[in-house]
Amino acid sequence: MRTPLSTPMGSQVVGRLHSRPGVRRRSGVALIVVLWTVVLLASVTAVAASAARGSAQVTTNRRAQATARAMAESGIVAATAFVNDSLASFGGDSTKSDAFLAALEPVSADAPPLMQDTLADGVFAVTIVDVNARLDINMAGADGLTMVLRTATGDAEARQLALLIESRVQGDVLPTNGAMNRDAEEKAARDSLGQVLLGRAPQTHLRHPFLALDELLEIPGFDEKLLARVAPLLTVDGDGRVNRRAASSVVLAAASGSLEDRPTRLLFIARGWQRGHALTREIQAVYDVAPDGTRLVRWREVSR
Repeated sequence: MRTPLSTPMGSQVVGRLHSRPGVRRRSGVALIVVLWTVVLLASVTAVAASAARGSAQVTTNRRAQATARAMAESGIVAATAFVNDSLASFGGDSTKSDAFLAALEPVSADAPPLMQDTLADGVFAVTIVDVNARLDINMAGADGLTMVLRTATGDAEARQLALLIESRVQGDVLPTNGAMNRDAEEKAARDSLGQVLLGRAPQTHLRHPFLALDELLEIPGFDEKLLARVAPLLTVDGDGRVNRRAASSVVLAAASGSLEDRPTRLLFIARGWQRGHALTREIQAVYDVAPDGTRLVRWREVSR
């Protein structure tokens, strides 16, 4: 026995029901809702995945930063221990001490570091710089700075930059256009000449000294190319003394401090990093040098 809908007439009724506009609209709305739900879930999943990747990257970077700093500090500790132990082993023999100190600084920019070591996935490299073989920009005065800057640029520009540097050291307000007025130029020249004529030690009451060579880029007209050329001749860590055995003829002519036959201050530059990661931490530690060891004077850190 057939049910009513299984008859030919029943089939026609079902067909008419499915062909009604209301039924089609409800089916279409349901399909759209399903599609938007799928899109929303996909978006949420993508955002969650992106956040997870970002969090993982932040964690990786923080670990690399921590490793880099730990390695840089380890480099400073290892290098100072090496220097102090070596000086102590000489038992006050100045000849051996002088020879040892003279050999610490690399002979060229592309020479290997003084020491390099690894610990797990961390690496450090240490270079030592003889501060006394360089001209201290905070103590040199305009005339001395001019002599050094002439090695990398023209006379007029060297003089202009030297006056601006000296003006900054003395705490004067730098002109925004990079020009030095006549009164400021005459004052800087008188101060520098007065120090030389009176035979006085470099000033110690500096009002705005440079704390890093990179700060020279704040001087109008001083660019990275010029800094790279004169950086091997300059320092901000001097103690008023010049190592006549290591300083170049330009530095010897430009410096006004007392002359020594050995370094009295060293700059330790330690760089640390994690293998396979671009982040680098650099520590610059300045030490006074005595016959029996070193004493910390200054500590700087920077991420590269």
